[in-house]
Amino acid sequence: MSAHFSQSEWQKITQLFDKISNDPQLAESFGLPEQRDGSVVIGSFNIRKLGGVGKRTPESWEFLTKIIKRFDLMAVQEVMDDSSGLKYLTSQAGENYTQIMSDTSGAKPGKRGNPERLGFIYNMDNVRHTGLASDITIDRTEIINILYESRKELGEMFTEYNKEHKQWEEESAVRKSQGKRAKARPVKSLPRFVTFIRQPHLVSFRIAGAPNSKPYEFLAVNAHLLYGINKQEREWEFKALIEWLTIRAKYIDKLYHPNLLLLGDCNLDFDTSPAMAVDIASFIKNLNQTVLKSKKAASANFPMLSEHPQHGYLKTALRQKATYDQIGLFTNDSRLPKSQDNQTAASTADGFNYGVFNIANLIGQALHGKNIEELTTTQRKAIFKKAEFDISDHMPIWMRLKKPT
Repeated sequence: MSAHFSQSEWQKITQLFDKISNDPQLAESFGLPEQRDGSVVIGSFNIRKLGGVGKRTPESWEFLTKIIKRFDLMAVQEVMDDSSGLKYLTSQAGENYTQIMSDTSGAKPGKRGNPERLGFIYNMDNVRHTGLASDITIDRTEIINILYESRKELGEMFTEYNKEHKQWEEESAVRKSQGKRAKARPVKSLPRFVTFIRQPHLVSFRIAGAPNSKPYEFLAVNAHLLYGINKQEREWEFKALIEWLTIRAKYIDKLYHPNLLLLGDCNLDFDTSPAMAVDIASFIKNLNQTVLKSKKAASANFPMLSEHPQHGYLKTALRQKATYDQIGLFTNDSRLPKSQDNQTAASTADGFNYGVFNIANLIGQALHGKNIEELTTTQRKAIFKKAEFDISDHMPIWMRLKKPT
C-alpha cells in the first residue's frame, strides 16, 4: 500500500475541498472557518515534519495552502531545520502573507535528535508584527532548585538508567559483531519537570479594526510540548508553561502587550473520555479563582477544553482520539472571550467561535462518501497512513474574534 494519496484520490479530495469552500453551511459542517470582513480567524496547526519543498507532492502543498488562506494568523509546529517549506507555503498563500519563525530547538547543534522551529504565518491585511520575538525559558537558578529538590528521585533514576545503559552497550557490541544494528538506546523519564523539551516561541502582534477603535494587541506563544512515553510528563510540561503564563498574566499591565495567547500542540491526551480535559479545565478555573483573582490580573480561558455548544468535545488528532492542540487566552480585555463565553460560541456570524477543521471527515467523504468513524477499519487505516504523510497527523484548530470596534 502506497504511503501517499494517488493523483485520482487527490483530485477527489481537492474537488470536495473546493466545494465546501464555496458553501458556508457545508464548510461549517466540516469545521472549516470562513474568512469574513468583520472578524479574524486565529489558529494552530502541527504540520507533520514540515521541511523542504521536495518532501511533499504538489497536491499536498496546494491543500495546505488552501487551509492557510482561511486564516489571518496561524501558528505552525514541527517546522524542520530546512525551513524552505514554511517559506514556500507562505509565498503560495499570497503577497499579503508573511511569516516569522524561531531557530531550531529540541536538539544540540551537531547532535542526533529532532530539532524543530516554531513558525507563524499571518495575513498582513489584518495582522501586524509589533517588534517583539523571544523564546520562553526557565531561569538557570530555578533549574538548579528543581534539580536539588529532586536529587533523591534523580539519583535513583540515574542509578537504574546506568544499569540499563551498560546492558545496552554490551548487547550492542554483540549485535555489531554479528553484523546487526544496535537496538535503540534506553530512555528514561524524569521524575518531575525540569525544563521544556522545545522552547516555546513568543511573538507580539496587533489586530486593527474599525477606524479610531482600540486594536487587539497580544503576545502569541507558539508551543510544541513534550510527547514522550510518560503521560504525566506531558501534564507537567503543560502546567509549567501555564504557570509561566499565569505569573505573567498576574501582572498583565507590565507586559509588552496586555494579552497573552497560547497556540500550539500541547500533547494533552484525553483518550476517548473527557476526564483529563475536565481535570485540566478545573486546574485553569482554579487559577482564575486564586492566582488571577485581582482586578489587574488577566483571566484564563481555554475554549478547546470546553464542550462546544454545537459540536461537543472536540478532538484535534487526525485519528480522533486526543485533543493535543490548544488555544489559551489570558486577558482582561472585555472584548475578548472569557471562559463563560464558550457556552455561547457561534451565536453570531462574526462573533466568538472556535473549532477544528476535520480533515479526516473531509477525506472520508471525498473517497468513500462517509465520515471517518463510519468507515471500515481497513478504510480508516489507509486514510490515516496516507494523510499522516501527505498532510499531518493533526488537524487545524481555530478561534474566531470579532474585529475591534
